[in-house]
Amino acid sequence: MASQPNNIAASAVSGIRWNYIGGISASICSVAIGIVLARILGPRPFGQVIIASTVYGFLNLFVDGGFSQALIQKRDLSPEEIRKTFTCQVGIGVCTTAIVFLAAPWIARQFRDPSAVAVVQAMSLMIAIQSMGLVSAALLRRGMRFKVIQYAALTSYLFGYLIIGIPLALHGAGVWSLVLAYLAQCLLNSALLYCAARHSIVPWFAFPDRSITTFGGTIIANNLVNWGHSNLDNIAASRLGPAALGLYGRGCNFAYQPVNTVVNGLQSVLLSSTAKVQDNRRLMRDLTLAVIGIVFGILGAAYATFAMNSATTIVGLYGDKWVGVIPLMIPFAIAMPFYGIHCLLGPILCGLGRPELEFWPQAVSCALAAVAYFTAARFSLVSIAWALLFIMLLRFGMIAAFTFRLLKISWLDVSILLLKRTGFSAAFGAFSWCTDRLLQAFHLNAGLRLSILVAVCIVLLGSAIWSASNIVFGRHAVRFLLGYATHLPQAYVRRLRLQEDPRFSKAFTRT
Repeated sequence: MASQPNNIAASAVSGIRWNYIGGISASICSVAIGIVLARILGPRPFGQVIIASTVYGFLNLFVDGGFSQALIQKRDLSPEEIRKTFTCQVGIGVCTTAIVFLAAPWIARQFRDPSAVAVVQAMSLMIAIQSMGLVSAALLRRGMRFKVIQYAALTSYLFGYLIIGIPLALHGAGVWSLVLAYLAQCLLNSALLYCAARHSIVPWFAFPDRSITTFGGTIIANNLVNWGHSNLDNIAASRLGPAALGLYGRGCNFAYQPVNTVVNGLQSVLLSSTAKVQDNRRLMRDLTLAVIGIVFGILGAAYATFAMNSATTIVGLYGDKWVGVIPLMIPFAIAMPFYGIHCLLGPILCGLGRPELEFWPQAVSCALAAVAYFTAARFSLVSIAWALLFIMLLRFGMIAAFTFRLLKISWLDVSILLLKRTGFSAAFGAFSWCTDRLLQAFHLNAGLRLSILVAVCIVLLGSAIWSASNIVFGRHAVRFLLGYATHLPQAYVRRLRLQEDPRFSKAFTRT
């Protein structure tokens, strides 16, 4: 039993490594492909796809039924329970697809875009298609086989957009280039997941075990309010028209991309790892503080760069037709690091078997979000973005209060940790601003300036992490990383040990 934390740590490190390899690769491809499609299609097609995706995302919560996370968290799992879960998810998925298809005209009217009816109907097929791969994905996560999941996700994404999406867009297919790319990606991903984690598909018409349905019901409730947080602002923006929704949606997509790249690689690993060591509260406390420091240190620096150079970023990526996104960048940039931490506290609570502690902060903040977003929509897109920042801060504070109380973490320690990471981020952002102004003096265009700026900032942040992790991440993270030094590159371990040396503290302010 003494070696259990180390064995789990080894699996977790492997899972995180593959999640980040896949996540970063997917993000790079997504940004590159998104730039190409945005320049070809403009805002309106993206706005129509957002309408269908919003509905799809909402209903898919019920298709999953919370069963996927329940399958991961359950200690003992029988083949019968797998068959019951698969039957329920596919049955709900097929029925939901039929309902959305028939309700598409009404849905399009609610979003004030009647021309989106066919788009909503076509994309409703994604609900049934994805339901067929949910159990396989859960089994792969339960076994911490994250490498396979990332291969399937990246392969299906590249197939959908490189083979179908971009060629169709170049041939004038408009919004249908996006729709068919989505459908192809979803179909191939489900097929690859099932091939990697085969299970019986013979129907078993019975509800899963009560422990799974109870746990799953709580997860559904949490996912519903998460959906509200992710989509209510888009629904509010749709009141300003499909073009405005396209601008806001593209701004959100860009803002969420870096944070999702960072946290998605950790979420499933945190859930699986926490479920295995949920009785070791000291380990969980150390892990939580380390995760907060690492995530906030990386995301704070990245978003400070985007906020301080928003015009260069947006025009350099998407072109002049997307300048309406620029004023949204500052509130988005402030909100995202707090959103990133919040996204990791949820899996920790879930792995500890307390998902209900995530639900109430989410529900209260979601209700307030509905009021805030639709009130802000009476004014402008920028008002919605600032309302988003307010809700993100409130949401983080509430769920953090429950997590810290459960794990007996001091708010004073966390506040100092975040303030010091904020100081580092501000300094990093100021450096990036000066670099951009210097590049402007040479009359370089926005795209070239952005390329140079990103390269310089990546090198600078990588150097800071290598030479001064205690400044970028904080002492909690350094100590936690050293506790599992056998799973890290030894050259980096030596740097971390240097930073724990008292003589190092004289040269740098110890955090």
